[in-house]
Amino acid sequence: MHENTEIRREAVCNSYFNNCLSSTKSGTRHIVVPAGVNFFHITEHATGQVKGFRCRHVDACELARTLER
Repeated sequence: MHENTEIRREAVCNSYFNNCLSSTKSGTRHIVVPAGVNFFHITEHATGQVKGFRCRHVDACELARTLER
């Protein structure tokens, strides 16, 4: 595992965290977190557990929406 992987998984370290936090208040349970170059984890916000991954941001967002159902 790459040495920076744990840092990248923490949504708090990313500039979009405020947007994620506001959407979490509205009921969103999954967030998309960058995990490398053109690689994204779909993470459960409450536990930080990775539920899936995708190579394109659009696909990662689609999976996150699917997991919300």
